Amino acid sequence: MVVILVIAMIIFGPKRLPEIGKSLGTAIRGFKESAEQIKTDVENSTGMDEKSRRELADSLTMKETRDDLAGLGKDLKDTASLESSDNDSDKKDAVAEKEVETEKEAETEKEAETVKAQTP
Repeated sequence: MVVILVIAMIIFGPKRLPEIGKSLGTAIRGFKESAEQIKTDVENSTGMDEKSRRELADSLTMKETRDDLAGLGKDLKDTASLESSDNDSDKKDAVAEKEVETEKEAETEKEAETVKAQTP
């Protein structure tokens, strides 16, 4: 900042520097006022002030949250249904194993009867 001030003093001289600073300050103030006026005009033309924009943003956020929760609910239902089907498949597997064991026992009994029949 000091370097800029020194360069400005060298270029413009000490007599013109306060004059330039004053006109620069006036220009910046005018720019800020113009920007504020444009902002006000846009707000008036859209009919949305800062509070309305905030409320709109909040409602959009709530909608996104509601959609996210609905998605989570669906995911939970899917997971529960998968777990239920896993339990059902576990039960089916157990029944199938039981049937295999029963068939093996029946084969073993038939072999035992065959051996008994063959022995004199």
